[in-house]
Amino acid sequence: MKNAIRSTTRGVLLASTLCVSLPTLAAEGMWTMDNLPLAILEKTYGFKPTPAWLNKSMRSSVRLAGGCSGSFVSAQGLVLTNHHCVIGCVEDLSSEKQDLINKGFLAKSNSEEKQCPGMEVNRLEKTEDVTARMQKALAGLSGKAFSEAKKAEQSLIEKACVGDAGDERRCDIVELYGGGEYHVYQYARYQDVRLVFSPEYASGFFGGDPDNFNFPRYNLDMSLLRVYDRAGKPLANADWFPINPKGAKAGELVMTLGHPGSTQRQLTMVELETQRDLVLPFRLMLTSEYRGVLLQYSTQSEEKARIAQTELTMVENGIKARTGMFQALLLPNVMQQKREQENVFRSWVKNDPERSKTYGDPWQTLSDTQIAWRNLYVDYVMVEVGFGAMSQHVNWARTLVRGTAETAKPDSDRLREFSDASLPAVQAGLFAEVPLYPDFERTKLAWSLSKLREKLGVDNPVVKGILGKQSPEALANEIVSNSKLGDAAVRKQLWQGGIDAVKRSDDPAIKLAYLIDEHARKFRTEYDQNIEPVQKAAANQLAKARFAHQGTRVYPDATFSLRLSHGVIRGWEEKGKTITPFTDIGGLFERATDYDPFKLADSWVAAQKKLNQKAHFNQVSTNDIVGGNSGSPLINAKGELVGLIFDGNINSLGGSYFFDESVNRAVSVHPAAMTEALKHVYKAKRLVKELELH
Repeated sequence: MKNAIRSTTRGVLLASTLCVSLPTLAAEGMWTMDNLPLAILEKTYGFKPTPAWLNKSMRSSVRLAGGCSGSFVSAQGLVLTNHHCVIGCVEDLSSEKQDLINKGFLAKSNSEEKQCPGMEVNRLEKTEDVTARMQKALAGLSGKAFSEAKKAEQSLIEKACVGDAGDERRCDIVELYGGGEYHVYQYARYQDVRLVFSPEYASGFFGGDPDNFNFPRYNLDMSLLRVYDRAGKPLANADWFPINPKGAKAGELVMTLGHPGSTQRQLTMVELETQRDLVLPFRLMLTSEYRGVLLQYSTQSEEKARIAQTELTMVENGIKARTGMFQALLLPNVMQQKREQENVFRSWVKNDPERSKTYGDPWQTLSDTQIAWRNLYVDYVMVEVGFGAMSQHVNWARTLVRGTAETAKPDSDRLREFSDASLPAVQAGLFAEVPLYPDFERTKLAWSLSKLREKLGVDNPVVKGILGKQSPEALANEIVSNSKLGDAAVRKQLWQGGIDAVKRSDDPAIKLAYLIDEHARKFRTEYDQNIEPVQKAAANQLAKARFAHQGTRVYPDATFSLRLSHGVIRGWEEKGKTITPFTDIGGLFERATDYDPFKLADSWVAAQKKLNQKAHFNQVSTNDIVGGNSGSPLINAKGELVGLIFDGNINSLGGSYFFDESVNRAVSVHPAAMTEALKHVYKAKRLVKELELH
């Protein structure tokens, strides 16, 4: 299962003459829509997309603002995405008496469709290159001046783009090639998003963690949402992907259009070493301990297991993904190849006096910043990012404390996450009515506060300021037992009352948030003014050098913006064994047992005789994807949907740093499985008709 957040789980090496060991491969790359490898598409596949094809494909693709992709699949606003991308919504709509996660959900009419609290869907409308404007604003600046000028110019551009349509339009500045290019992406913003269909957990995540990032797979990792317009009616949209139940043949061209989160393919060696030596080990140790907490909590009762189920699923997914990334950076040949690439590129700059004068030595600059970043990292992650105070109460409180303080400032002076362009999404999340489980919140907060004390030290002023004379358990109990922030009306009233109302509040979660914010802002300022702008300026110089050497023949690192990846349906060779590209429904029943995570949902057992056992279930292709691509449509040259991306194979886990077309594979749900399931397992006649699944 791909992370439903901006994670980094697979990637590619630059398609450049600087690659000394790994060749440029046909399927390599996640390309922006204005810089597609048209010559490769035509030469390799005989495919030449027209402007109309590109525009329709762009407008048929959507982004779930929480970290996934999706696509319109009907003219009535129906959106197809992954089950694991909407599991948070399903959890929010569930209760002890109505367990929609494990029992599934199917709306038999529009009136039964349930709004997903806080969910936002974005559709890209257009992009504009604003590189010249941004570079002019940043010319000659560094440190705090660079950071403030960048923030101010971005705010001006985004604000002009949004205009008076803030509730209906979203505009983001997207940095490409490490700041070598800046584009403003204008999206249509939809915040009335309703759940239409979600299968049982046992179907959407069949095989559980043992099968995760593996193949063969038998996952119905699909769900359907519907976007509603401001009048409360299903969105009438002209652009959408028709589903072809036959899918694509082996060797056929297939393309993903999705929003990959982030990759680290252009990092320097010293930055990769920081990932290997600090970032990945720290996160792995912390989340592995958290997994133990969740497992222990889940054993206490059936209801507690249900409450922790979604969180545990995502944590285990993250551990497996980061383990693969960490192992990739431990491979001597990988690091050696990266080092040789960097040495060749660095020599190309250094050995020419004019180039050396123009681009300087950004590698050394980035090396210097790593010392500061390593020293700051644990404080930053535990305090500013929030790993030291994990609680929904505290999350809401921190949004209220920091958000009301930031919105009291001019837009150009605010932290980026509270800009005018971002506020509709912030408010949607803050005002969403979601269930809260006090005992679960108490457990998470007590554990994370204990980790804050452990990682920073008992005598650390942050720890002393937050805990005082209390134990983590006592403070967690005080906050969860007495906070009123579980009431959405209270949160909304405080937000609308502004900074003064929040300061007057005696809510214990808000008091804690103020204590955290006092220290967190110091760490944030250190990063924003002394680390990130220096790294950005150096990365900008590297990008200019790459452009001088290669032009924009290469694709930029992923940025959670719309990208096209091309490939073919193809299996691979593994230890002398051929892995075929398709699984079928019959294989699902052969794989099933009477025990989780391979136990079939009752609905599938009942429908077994009605199902076409030879119909394809899951498939693999050579498309280059990463976290954020979850829910991406897999389409053919006709613009028909022939798959739903939901995962990668185990070989792809190191792909954040390199891409090997011989074994890296994207895993998708085959449309035949979707068709069989909707027709015979769930008897979703209304959806079968709307999707035209004949």
